[in-house]
Amino acid sequence: MLGNAGKKISRIVDLAETLYEKVVELRREVAALRETAEETRDRVAELEAEVAEQRAVLEALAESEGVDVGAATAEAGEEPAEAASGAER
Repeated sequence: MLGNAGKKISRIVDLAETLYEKVVELRREVAALRETAEETRDRVAELEAEVAEQRAVLEALAESEGVDVGAATAEAGEEPAEAASGAER
């Protein structure tokens, strides 16, 4: 009877070790995902800022050449209000 109890305890200990290893690995994966998400968020913010700058330059060039920005954006399938809200001056 003691032998059976020892085997069961040994199996439980093995299972606990396996589960602990999996938890540790999951923690590493979550940490890596968090880091990737933060890097992606930062890069998206940089790209949004670059696009806003480019939009402002293009609008200024268009206006200096007499191009109606609202009409040009409407032709491209974008409402003028959407174009104006994307470019902060």
